[in-house]
Amino acid sequence: MASGSQSLGTGYNNASTDSLGLISGATGGSPQGIYAESSSQEYPLGASRQFEDGRAFRYSKAVAAITAAKVVSTDSVQLIAADTDGTFTAASAGAKSITVSDSTLGSATADLYAGAYFGNITNLEQYRVKGNTAASSNSVTFSLYDGIVTAVASSDDYMITPNPYSSVITATLGTGDTDYDRVVGIAPMSITSGYYFWLQTAGIAFALNDAAAAVVLGDNLQLSDSTAGTVQTQDAGYDTPVIGQAMAAAATSKCVHFMLNIGG
Repeated sequence: MASGSQSLGTGYNNASTDSLGLISGATGGSPQGIYAESSSQEYPLGASRQFEDGRAFRYSKAVAAITAAKVVSTDSVQLIAADTDGTFTAASAGAKSITVSDSTLGSATADLYAGAYFGNITNLEQYRVKGNTAASSNSVTFSLYDGIVTAVASSDDYMITPNPYSSVITATLGTGDTDYDRVVGIAPMSITSGYYFWLQTAGIAFALNDAAAAVVLGDNLQLSDSTAGTVQTQDAGYDTPVIGQAMAAAATSKCVHFMLNIGG
């Protein structure tokens, strides 16, 4: 390991130093490996780990317990907010904060939206949220990583979308071609509610097949529409997203190796 490099924790002994070149240092304490969970946040949510064999992981926070080899999705209901009534406090171009007064935000705690994406619907501009104040009389101030391009008017409308990795859960059932969870990865180990972990998003992965039908080598796999957190062979005629391709056959309720392809 190069001079000055940090220890990367368990799970990194099969990756070269070069393949880990984009990894930033731990922010909280001891480095956290891909087969470890932590009650404290060690890296920015969404931080990437990439291996030379094609596996990729994103640093995530579980808001409910997750079993190993289960499909994981964002618990978007907790954070999505939108308004079309004009609740902004006017802000000049270049400002790095936006204040919104809206009952939708009345229960917001400090930094609940850290890492989320704030969209000004009126100006068609999007900004990443650095943090936010706790709600006070339904008013919340969002600090942004970048300055506002177009001045904000009090009549502008907004939408907030969470960081995909800030509040993850076991993916719920897909029910056809219009109603499915936004899958973000596979849990490489069992995770405790409220803990931080490395969520696998690409490369050879291990997931539990559902109880409905066996998987055949080469099958395209999607989130199951019968058993939460499992995979199944893609339904004919459905447009539920494919998350990978089977690398081997698997019986019902057994794990399958597959090429996961959600993102790096």
